[in-house]
Amino acid sequence: MERDHYFDNVKGALITLVVIGHFLLPMERTRFVGSLINVIYLFHMPMFALISGYFAKSVYQKGHYRTDKVVRLVWLYILFEIGVHVTENLAAGQPVTGCIDFFHEDGAPWYLLAMVWWYLSIPCLTGLKPAAVMGICLCLGIFGGYQDSLGDTLAMSRTLTFAPFFYGGYYWKREEVERFAGSRRRLAFAAAAVWIAMVTVLGTGGFLEPYANIVYGMNYRRLAPEVYGWGGIVRIICYGAALIMILGMMAVIPRGKRWWTFLGQRTLQIYILHRLLRPLINDF
Repeated sequence: MERDHYFDNVKGALITLVVIGHFLLPMERTRFVGSLINVIYLFHMPMFALISGYFAKSVYQKGHYRTDKVVRLVWLYILFEIGVHVTENLAAGQPVTGCIDFFHEDGAPWYLLAMVWWYLSIPCLTGLKPAAVMGICLCLGIFGGYQDSLGDTLAMSRTLTFAPFFYGGYYWKREEVERFAGSRRRLAFAAAAVWIAMVTVLGTGGFLEPYANIVYGMNYRRLAPEVYGWGGIVRIICYGAALIMILGMMAVIPRGKRWWTFLGQRTLQIYILHRLLRPLINDF
């Protein structure tokens, strides 16, 4: 079966942004670096969740559940956790000792654990209307920020916060993607995405800085006390901005094979490998 070059291009461009974003994080936070980080982090992981959801349709079809996919993710999560523990200790010049906490995660491995929960939930969607599922996910993602008990335990906070993007991708049909990729309205999304990126850059280090991580499961108590009650509204706005950035990026991705297409065929491997190498590379 011939690969879909368009989605390979999308995933290739996306994983490149993920790698750039992760390598920028430990750097000195200059105005340029901060602006670039905030623009990338506004949408790159929501987009990762959406694309993951789009390709999750094969997990459960005609009553057949792909248990092997879930088992593979669990093993990858465990190995990823061990790998991060080892490389970070080596980079710090410390002995590779100590217990590894597999139940609390807010670093890069969180995404694999979130994928496990999303995959496990797919059979439960049978018979439910997409609008109802999306409504529930949005409510959980928005109001979860007010729940103090949610945190990095089993990556549950981020799992709920990114869920609308995952299930949005899951319900996004191939013909709808084709219509979007070939329509003129995609240019409007590209223009809107550029405008949002410019506003984000101008707001870096200023009025937008306190809200930079709100789409990453941040509890609203980390906002200013006078903003706490408005946390849900702020997250809705950030959801909308992230969605426009996602569609804007997809609007300009070429549909034919390009030199970076091969990157989109190895996104998971790149995601894991670059995070393991980052502490060692930054140490030099």
